[in-house]
Amino acid sequence: MSGSTPIVSVCLITYNHENYIRQAIDSILMQKTNFAWELIIADDCSKDKTREIILEYQQHHPQLIKLLFQKKNVGGGRNFVDLLGMAKGKYTAYLEGDDYWCDPYKLQKQFDYLESHPDVSLCYHKIKWVYTYDTTEDPNKESNVNDPEVSDMNDLLSRGWFMRSCSLFYRTISLPKGFERLYVGDYPLHVLLADKGRIGFLNECMAVYRINNNGFSETNLINVDVKKVKQNFRSELSVMKYLDYHTGFRYHLLFRMRILGTVYSHLHSLRQYGTWQVISEFWSSIWLVGPINLMRAIFTKLKFKNPKLETPVV
Repeated sequence: MSGSTPIVSVCLITYNHENYIRQAIDSILMQKTNFAWELIIADDCSKDKTREIILEYQQHHPQLIKLLFQKKNVGGGRNFVDLLGMAKGKYTAYLEGDDYWCDPYKLQKQFDYLESHPDVSLCYHKIKWVYTYDTTEDPNKESNVNDPEVSDMNDLLSRGWFMRSCSLFYRTISLPKGFERLYVGDYPLHVLLADKGRIGFLNECMAVYRINNNGFSETNLINVDVKKVKQNFRSELSVMKYLDYHTGFRYHLLFRMRILGTVYSHLHSLRQYGTWQVISEFWSSIWLVGPINLMRAIFTKLKFKNPKLETPVV
C-alpha cells in the first residue's frame, strides 16, 4: 500500500551492491500488507552500477521510494545514521543491499506481532545463511533455531550479537549523538531498543543473509594481524562504555561483566601472536578499563555466576 502516511519505514543501506541490489529491492516490493509503508534507500557513493539500478526502480515507484545519495563517501556509520534518521514510520525495518527477504508477508507478520505486544520494542526471526565464497557450506543452514519467544537486555548482553539486521523490525527511535562514530551499528541499535522493551522472536525463516569474504563480520575477524585485533578490542570497549552511558547505567553490572568477558577473550586470542603480546596487552587492558573497574568486574564474576536485571519498559 502507498499514497498515505507510512506506518512502516523500510530502510535499505547499500554500497557497491550491483550484483545483489535488484534482489534486495524486489524482495521489498513483493511485500503484501494492509498498511502503508515507504522505502528509503541510502547509497554511500557506490563505485559500481548500484546507483543506476536504484534510480531505475525509483523512476517506476516515485511515490514509494525515497533516495539518500551521499555526495561523497561518508562511511558506513554516517550512512547508517543518516538513513535511519529519515524513517518517519511508527515502525522501522532494516535491510542491507546484499541481503534479501524471502517471505512476502514478513512486514505484515512483524507489524501484527508488535501491534499485539506493546511491551516489545523489537522483533526478529530466523534467517538463512548463504556463504558467497564457500560452496561447501549447507545452503539450508538457518540461524536462531533454539531461540526463546521473548528475550531481554540480560540475554542481549550475555549472548552478544544474535539478531541479524535483515530480520529486524522495531519501534522507531532516534539515535543518540555520536552513534555514527561507533565501529558497528547493528548491535548498539539492538541494545538501545532493548532498553525500551522486550525482544520478540518469530520462529519463521523470512530472510537470507549473505556472508561475503570482503564484508565486515565475525567471519573475517579470525586471521587478521595483531594490530587489527587490538584495534577491534579497543573499539568494542568504546561501544560498551557508550551504551552503558546512553542506557543511563541501568545495566552497569551487566556491562561490567560484558567488558570483563571481552578482556578475557581478547587476551586469549592473542596467544597465537606470542606470550609477549599477551603480557603487554594485559597491562594495556588494565589501563583501558581501569584497575578499579577491572577488579569490580572480577569480584562480580565470582559473586554472581549469572547476574540478572529487570529490563524497564518505557
